[in-house]
Amino acid sequence: MSNFKNFIMLVKIETFTNRIIILILLSYPALLLTVNGSMGVLFFLLLLVSLVSLYRTRTSLTASRWDAYSIAFSLAMASPVLAIFLSQAYHGKFSAPPYDWASRFLFTIPIYLALRQVNLRALMTMQYSIPIGALVAVVWLLVHPNVWYVGDHQILGSTTSSAFNLIHFSDTALILGFLSLFSINLMERNCLFILSLKLCGFIAGIYMSVQSGERGGWVAIPVLILVWVFFWSGKKRWLKLSVTVVLTLTFIFLSYSWIDVIHHRVDLAFDDLNNYAKGFKDTPVGIRLQLWLAAINLFVANPFFGVGPNEFAQAMPMFRDSGMLTPVAANFGNSEVHNEILAKCAGTGLFGLLSILAVYLVPVIIFWRSTSSTISAVKISSFMGICLVLGFFVFGLTVEIFNLKMTAAFFSLTLAVLLAMATHKGNH
Repeated sequence: MSNFKNFIMLVKIETFTNRIIILILLSYPALLLTVNGSMGVLFFLLLLVSLVSLYRTRTSLTASRWDAYSIAFSLAMASPVLAIFLSQAYHGKFSAPPYDWASRFLFTIPIYLALRQVNLRALMTMQYSIPIGALVAVVWLLVHPNVWYVGDHQILGSTTSSAFNLIHFSDTALILGFLSLFSINLMERNCLFILSLKLCGFIAGIYMSVQSGERGGWVAIPVLILVWVFFWSGKKRWLKLSVTVVLTLTFIFLSYSWIDVIHHRVDLAFDDLNNYAKGFKDTPVGIRLQLWLAAINLFVANPFFGVGPNEFAQAMPMFRDSGMLTPVAANFGNSEVHNEILAKCAGTGLFGLLSILAVYLVPVIIFWRSTSSTISAVKISSFMGICLVLGFFVFGLTVEIFNLKMTAAFFSLTLAVLLAMATHKGNH
């Protein structure tokens, strides 16, 4: 408990600005899943505080803050806005909505630069707020569920807020759970209470994702478990990974056998593939496969600048009339491509592809380099960062994970905090 007591002492002596930052970091995971609009408000409040902090330290820290890490991160997070602008300029059609999600990434740059100057222990509030947020959300889900219906029939599960659809809710809850797991022993060996808190946060995240019935994000579960074991295994790593693979496969089999929602959703996936092979394409899996093929065709036809951001829907009548898409798939294509990378390829071309890859790869490279640190907080926060990015990459294989502004804000803010911890100025 000494680490938690030190944090309480730190809050008492921190400046007013840093207290606001601590308060935001403590509250945003719980409010994200329970209070509509809270993520956007807290994101822009943190942005404002960060800009004020950077202005106050503009003389003493201007030169030191622009190192290789901050330059690489800034270029990566600014690249989606640039890709959208280039595509719009090429097509001569400008509009503001495509910048909604990308602006969150751009605004993360000053947040990251400011957080690198904040006391490292203040940033460590993440290890408490994430599991607490997951637990608050699961209690809210049980007490006040937002059940999703089609007509009079329930779809699959429920969310904590009408602002989240089932897919984004499932994926966000799942990543909160795994971040709780990855945060174990962040600054020092956790006492039983803190360890239990983080394990309960992990279980809460898994539960919320499973009960939603949205199977796309479930693919990330075995992937992230193997990554966690890889980072923690130390000696005899490959033996431990082999054992983990066997245990994970056993867990998957038991979950499929005993948990009805998992059994039902997995069986449906195989049925969808079988039906697609027989020519019946209007299933959830079949519709995604059709839309992915349409996105690839648009990218090949418009390789450098795409068809324009948010213009994928305009091509649906053409693909429907040509027979490439069924009318049902074309209707679904009016909303999204159901794949983050292919959506950027179709919408903003090669520049969009490079930008989304930069958003994934640049932070991972920085995190990976920081895992060699002998400072526990730096090393484990780097593991958490890899978990975050890898999780969202897997989520993005079956959904446009960033097209919801609050999801983009959550990812970019959490990424900034973890990267600030991993590259904190006090560590160099």
